[in-house]
This record gives sequence, structure tokens and C-alpha cells, in this order.
Amino acid sequence: MTEWDRETDVIVLGTGGAGLTAALTAVVDGAAVEVFEKAPTVGGTTAVSGGIAWIPAHDRASDELTVEDAMAYLRAQSLGYMDDDLVETFVRTGPQMLDFVERHSELRFEVAEGFPDYKPELPGGRPGGGRSLHAAPYDLGRLGGWREKITSFPPDFSNVGIDAETRARIHAAVEDTDGDYCVAGTALIAGLLDALLRAGVAPHTNARALELIGDAGRIRGVRISRGDSGVDQEMLVGARRGVVLATGGFEWDSRLVEAYLRGPMRGAVSPPNNTGDGLRMAMAHGADLANMGEAWWVPIVQIPGDTFGGQPRSRSVRLERTRPRSIIVNRFGRRFVNEAGEYNSMAGAFQYLDPRDGYVNDPAWIVFDAGHLERYGFLGVAPGEPVPDWFNASDDLAELATRTGIDPDGLQRTVDAWNKNVADGVDPDFGRGSSAYDGYWGDTGAPTPAARTLGPLDAAPYFAVPVRIGAMGTKGGPRTDRDGRVLHVSGAPIVGLYAAGNAMAGVTGKAYGGAGGTLGPALVFGFRAGHHAATGGSVD
Repeated sequence: MTEWDRETDVIVLGTGGAGLTAALTAVVDGAAVEVFEKAPTVGGTTAVSGGIAWIPAHDRASDELTVEDAMAYLRAQSLGYMDDDLVETFVRTGPQMLDFVERHSELRFEVAEGFPDYKPELPGGRPGGGRSLHAAPYDLGRLGGWREKITSFPPDFSNVGIDAETRARIHAAVEDTDGDYCVAGTALIAGLLDALLRAGVAPHTNARALELIGDAGRIRGVRISRGDSGVDQEMLVGARRGVVLATGGFEWDSRLVEAYLRGPMRGAVSPPNNTGDGLRMAMAHGADLANMGEAWWVPIVQIPGDTFGGQPRSRSVRLERTRPRSIIVNRFGRRFVNEAGEYNSMAGAFQYLDPRDGYVNDPAWIVFDAGHLERYGFLGVAPGEPVPDWFNASDDLAELATRTGIDPDGLQRTVDAWNKNVADGVDPDFGRGSSAYDGYWGDTGAPTPAARTLGPLDAAPYFAVPVRIGAMGTKGGPRTDRDGRVLHVSGAPIVGLYAAGNAMAGVTGKAYGGAGGTLGPALVFGFRAGHHAATGGSVD
């Protein structure tokens, strides 16, 4: 019999959206709850994200969102790699999760107007959006001293990246408020944390879970390392009802990345804490695994000398590849992808493995001209500002090829063909500009989706910046049932063990529905796992 240093009903490991939702649900359902966070701050990847949740059949849109349409849409892009029962559970539980969180916190969800689904032309897709919701601006003053303990990137992050762009789109809502309000992922975490604190549950930070403790096929507790006193101390914490893994993915563990992901992943845009802790602990108890080759893929740029938390920093890139007068080419000077397409699906193109030449599209280059730079800026360099050396400014394409190692003849042919096609208003090679999504992040002053993203490269000087495929997080982990219970390789649940968020096998498989496609399932299965851990029953 294990002698516990402390004991509670439910232990939650991790304080991202999944973990805080699980903890709030469990405490509302009457359980004693303790939350442990590895980092010195709370919020995980959720806190630095755009904070949008894709809930495809909620009841808050201007027109009806049906379960049937959502399922048809997800099936159409899943390529057959999808558990229909789990996906339908996600779709049907979404509205219930929203109602629960709003009932037990001051958090409010609003429709992120105009955010189109990522594959809007597929059956059940929505070009006009409506399925993505974001947290309303939240007053950080409600948190007292905890306001300084939410994970954040340095201020310069506001210049570059998908989540910075998302924050900019919804930041206008703050201008009409009085108080110290935040938006996006910060607001989502602030609202959940505030509710949890008011329920009497304060997360333990600098507290890393090392081992799940179990016997007779049941998880009984966790071995925790506490490092907040400057000296690591271990303690055993018992869980009378269950342990919820919400520790994120494994994108920051190079060994796991190499062992499991389907192809190159050259950098993570998340904080450097997601090192597969939950995955290893679950595997040690025989957890079945699923979706291990997948990640929430995204093209990245790495600014020379840029680090965060002592690790090389990668930044997602979207505006720069979507706006007119830029293209992406490989070392042969060839385009290989719709540059304005949704980021997750671009991974396949970057990871194409040629039998003779290897990963021919890794690395690649974003090539742009003076017209792009003068109109839009690039990677935080505003129009008219000096450009850094690593932009490879060149008087002509031949010089650009010499500076970068791109094949000069291939680059010239590609640009000539591109300019001709742009003059005709089409991209016959990859269909850039043909989807409603393509123009959403382009030049919003242009009249059509195609015009928002198509533009010639004909104004010297020319520039090129390396671009590779990275990830916002991994998508594989322990297989779970509809209540977030981790399944053993035998197929039976491991009693007392749950997983949610990127610590569980991604419910939607290869599919990425739309903005918030990561957070939507994370919140839903955090809700379901927290409820089952506390009560032993399903929410429906």
C-alpha cells in the first residue's frame, strides 16, 4: 500500500485549455481537485495561441449548424482515418461544453466572424465561417497576483505569426472596454483560471509529473517533482478517483519526433515544455496509441539568433506567403504547393520524399519582390525599414539564386510562368486563389479571393527567406474512449487514467476543421474527462 504525501479525488496534469476545463468540471461536480503544472507559469500552448475553438455544431451562429453537416465535412477531409463515434461525440458535446463553461465562469464565447472553414469547398464546409468561437475580452484585474503567471511570449511576438495575426483580428473588441482586458488565448486561460481559483483550486507550478503510480490495473496517483523552492523535491500524490493527462504533446522531444512523426518537423512554435511527459507515463502502463505520425503542421521561419526559453524559436508564417507578390519554391526553383492554402495540409508537400533526391522541398524559400515589401512589410520589417542580411536582397533573380543556392534556370522559369498566369488571374498549377480560404489572410483591399493572393514578381530588388515545415503541437498519444478514458493495448480502459488535448490521440485524425481545430476538441474532451473522473459517469 502506497503511503501518499497528500491525497485528493482528481489530479489534473497540465494547465492549458484541456487541463483547466477538466479541473473546473471536476470541481463543479463535487470532486476535490489538485492541478500540477510543469512550467513556472500556467496556460501552456493555449495561452499563447489565438484562443479560438472550432465547435462545428453550436447554436450561436446566425444560421443553423447541424451535426450532419459537420460530420460530412470532417469525413470528407479525414481520408478514412477517423473514429466516427469519437468525432460525433466531439461534435455533439461542443454546445454542452460551451454552456457549462459559461455557467460556471465569467468566460463568454463569441463567434469569430468570417473565419472560414479550412476546406470550405468540401461537403458540409462553410466558406463564410461561423463554427469558430473566441473568448470575449477578459479583465486580467480579476486574477490579482495570478495575472502575471499566465504563459506569454516576449512582446516582439506581436509582429509575426498565426496567433499574432488572430489576436490582431479580434483586438478591436478591447477598445470599447474599461479595464485591463486581454484577448485570444490569454483571455481563454484567464477566464478558466479565474473560475478555478474562485472554486478554491490554485494550480501548483514548477511541478512536473514523473510517474503514474498504479496497481491491479488501476492508476492510483502520481509522483511529482517540485522545483519552486530552488531544490527539487519529490512527493507522492494519491488520486482517489482519477488522473487526467493534459500535458500537451511531444513536439519538443527530438527523439520522440524522430521516432513517430511521418516526416520532417523542423521546429515547434509552442513554448518548449511539451516533451511527451504524459505520453511516456501512459505508455509505461500499457496505453494503446493512435495518430502518432500526425501533428498540427504549420510552415515556419526561424530568425537568426532568435531563442525562447533557451531553445531556438520558430515562428509560424501565413501573411507573408498569402499576400500577393510572393511564392514558395524549392532548391530547384520550382513551386510545389498552394502558398495561400491552410497551413496543416501544406505538410504533405514539404514532406514529399523523392526516391532519388530525398526531401526535395525541405528546405524551401519564400521569394518576394520589392512590391510586396513596400506594400505589406515582411516578418515584422515594416515598409521602408532596412532589411536584414538574411532577406538576401538581390538586384535580379540570377543574383538571388546565387545567394541562396536555388537553381537559377528553374527559378527564372517559375517566375516567368507565375507572372503569365497571374496576368490571366489564375494559378493552374496549384489553384491558389480558388478557395474562399485563400484570400482570407491576403490583401483585404482586393475585390476577389484570387486578387487578394495573386500578384506578379517583377519589381527589383528580390528577396528570399528560408521556410520549412514545423508544428504547433503533435497530434498523437494514448487512445481514449468517448469519456477521455485511456485505453490499454488490450482495448479495455485503464481505470483511473484520462487524457485530453494534445496529450491524447487526436480525435479528428488527419482532419483540421477550421480555426480552433486544436482547441475545440481539447476543451470538449477536457470537459468529458473531468466529469467522468469526478463522477464515474458520462455527461450525456
